[in-house]
Amino acid sequence: MEKYLTVAFLGAGAAAFAILTCFLWRCNAERLTRSENLLRNRFLGAVLGALALAWCVPQIQAVAWHSLAALAWPLAAGALVLCVLYLDNLVARALAGLLIMGAYSFLDMSFDNHLASGWSSALIPWVWGAVGIAIAARPCYLRDYLRLGAKAAPWRFMASALTLISALFLLASVLFFLIRG
Repeated sequence: MEKYLTVAFLGAGAAAFAILTCFLWRCNAERLTRSENLLRNRFLGAVLGALALAWCVPQIQAVAWHSLAALAWPLAAGALVLCVLYLDNLVARALAGLLIMGAYSFLDMSFDNHLASGWSSALIPWVWGAVGIAIAARPCYLRDYLRLGAKAAPWRFMASALTLISALFLLASVLFFLIRG
């Protein structure tokens, strides 16, 4: 069962990066306003934030004190409500959380399953984590990067290429995992 769950999560990550590739590829000057508004969409931000928190809480519960571990879900729900009510650029912040959790989880999974793939199993997740940390620190960086990509196509193509490489990397990881497993 755990094998299929791992394959499902890797496949979902590949699909998410493929969707992100299409979004970044199409984000030109005509679509810039819609893209910027999407980063501020509270509903989508709440959904992505809930996914990031639901992914994060079990990790917190594993290392927290027993009394704090019992409060992790209510604290996460309260944090989500406060974020939706008071934060701006909620989609960018939630995307940052998903990138950080994805990087951590992929590295953890590659060690747990002994995927002896060396640097390729570490380099791309490190990039995800670094981008996630940068966006979490300053969510406006994602908006500014979209603006830069709308003005100069090479920046947009570079971001699209990185997300496409990530999607292909995750698909290759699924195949590698299934062949070795």
